[in-house]
Amino acid sequence: MSGTLTIHLEPELLRSAEQGARARHTTLPEVITDYLRVMSRNWQDSQNGRTPVTDALRGAVTLPRGFDERAILMEELQRRHGVQG
Repeated sequence: MSGTLTIHLEPELLRSAEQGARARHTTLPEVITDYLRVMSRNWQDSQNGRTPVTDALRGAVTLPRGFDERAILMEELQRRHGVQG
């Protein structure tokens, strides 16, 4: 599926974006498409609990067997904000 998107950019931003696309031997629509693809993937990853920070920290700490991360999180939320889970 494909569609058409119309965007309005400030003249200086448009010139800069076009120069960047030419320097990469591609077109401005391809640059924008790639950017939106990466942005969408990053958003989906963050919704699944993956971010560059969490990826960098993954494996940095070894938790004891049976550690209930959700229970600890809920306790902390209740302590800080009075949130009920």
